Amino acid sequence: MKPLIAVEWSDWTVETYKASHNADVLPLQDYLDEKLENSSEFFKPNSKTLLIHGDIRNVSNKLIDKILQERFGVKSVDIVTGGAPCESFSMAGHRKEEDERNNLFLNLARIAKHTDAPMFLFENVKGLLSKKSNGIAGQMYQEICDHFEAPSEEGVSYRLASRDKNTVLLKASDYGTPQERERVILVGINSKLEAEFSYPEKTHGKDRQFDYVTVSDALDDLPKYENPKEGKEEVEFGVDIKDEFSEQRKQFLRIMSGKEHGLPEHLEAKKGLLSSHITPGHTDKMVFRMDHIKPGEGMKHAADRLFSENKEHVVKAYFPNKLYAARNRRLFLNKPSFTVTSHCLDEMVHPRFNRGLSPREAARLQSFPDWYQFQGPYVKFHSDPEQDRYEQIGDAIPPLLGYALGKEVVKTLDVLYQQNHLQREKLNI
Repeated sequence: MKPLIAVEWSDWTVETYKASHNADVLPLQDYLDEKLENSSEFFKPNSKTLLIHGDIRNVSNKLIDKILQERFGVKSVDIVTGGAPCESFSMAGHRKEEDERNNLFLNLARIAKHTDAPMFLFENVKGLLSKKSNGIAGQMYQEICDHFEAPSEEGVSYRLASRDKNTVLLKASDYGTPQERERVILVGINSKLEAEFSYPEKTHGKDRQFDYVTVSDALDDLPKYENPKEGKEEVEFGVDIKDEFSEQRKQFLRIMSGKEHGLPEHLEAKKGLLSSHITPGHTDKMVFRMDHIKPGEGMKHAADRLFSENKEHVVKAYFPNKLYAARNRRLFLNKPSFTVTSHCLDEMVHPRFNRGLSPREAARLQSFPDWYQFQGPYVKFHSDPEQDRYEQIGDAIPPLLGYALGKEVVKTLDVLYQQNHLQREKLNI
């Protein structure tokens, strides 16, 4: 599967996508304001993904048509995918009913229906299932489902593979990601086409093909930097897969190293190099605090335990006055991690060392392969408009979850091609 068009508005995420996917970048606002001297170059035949840098609400159907037809020589795509920003749906957010971000999913539906794409895939957080609309819990989810299934002015509509909340809620650890991350995945098939989509079978966990991939499986082979501010932007590194490793660990490391699924051709020069593995800086006070936090405990739970052990002096010396349950949580070695969020730098403590995770360690827990190139600053205040590497990683969808879904999408599309409902269009480039 090859992405033809991508849309992203965060500056550094654009640079990460460009570096990792070898994409050309179209600055949307400059194009719309006719400030690009070379704008015609973006529409010449070219096989590289075109990444539109800007607000998707300003990406018109006309522009989508122009790119598909002039750059790629096609009129449609096999699938349109996307995930609207999750802050208004997340249980950790304000969840306001009138938040304008509630309606950003409309753009995915608009583009899918305009291009008459055979399929769409929409992703969001678990909190979407309980989001209120008109004061009714869960109504927002039903309205989104209804909108995808409603016909456009041209009569294009989609048939959802499932609305069942248990079916559409997938857990990343069930598919080989070392993380207990849950995401809502809606998949639709063009109503005029005859095919079914099956959600991927769970491959990891008790009584399945593999056991869960644990934090230890994911992190233990990386260069062991015990202290804050160790490491450098790129270090020579080769994954050593040993015979005594469990089968799930072997498989995970083969994918992380590029030995399975391969390495993009444009990144061959990065082979044998590990990037983004610099540990975060901490004050001595923070290091001492982390030393008193046990696996599975966060800042608040550790403080409560210390009080019960008559160690109030430790809490007063090393813990802040306001204690957060989700802050400074030490990972278990022998389990998948809890959810990697955009706040993961503050939320996660290494299972072995008294420090937070490096961006590369957080990326491993998300199942990003080691060749993936993260761009931008390592750390920014969370309210800063620039996305640092931790926020980019925490906002992402685990690639191995995407891979499991992608294999099922391909099965559905293959059925449609075999039935001659679709004709493969070659990119004459």
